[in-house]
Amino acid sequence: MRTQDIEKLLNDNKKLNEENKELKKENTELKVKIKELNYNLNSIQEDHILKKLDSKIDNETFDEVKFTHKFNGNKEDMSIISFLARSNKRVDILKSLEETPKIPSIIAKEIGDSSHHVSKYLTSLKEKELVICLNEEDKRFRFYRITAKGKHYLEIIENKKY
Repeated sequence: MRTQDIEKLLNDNKKLNEENKELKKENTELKVKIKELNYNLNSIQEDHILKKLDSKIDNETFDEVKFTHKFNGNKEDMSIISFLARSNKRVDILKSLEETPKIPSIIAKEIGDSSHHVSKYLTSLKEKELVICLNEEDKRFRFYRITAKGKHYLEIIENKKY
């Protein structure tokens, strides 16, 4: 091979390496933009669902009006208190839902657990009527809210009134 050919190959190789660096940089920038777009999309979807839920909440009468149970230490009371006392995570989830409805991934971040575990906890809390799912028909972004019954038993647990 001639010297000129070798020099040409080296120059071509150098140019390709520089182009490769530029492409890697652009790729990294695009990945960041994609993450930002996904985050924005998720935020828009959450806002949309929350607006739907707000109108649903305003238009429906929930169990707050219906639930007027007084704690008297009966079998059902003690069963629910035992259920909550066996898992701090269940109590943490109820506390997380005190202010506003949330999706499992947000709750998971707040309490430091996985979304999978939180979803399982929410299912068991829902079975005991301590939380409700506000948009059961949706496959994603299911919002959960604490019920009046859930607030009642959370207060008992927090204040150790049992």
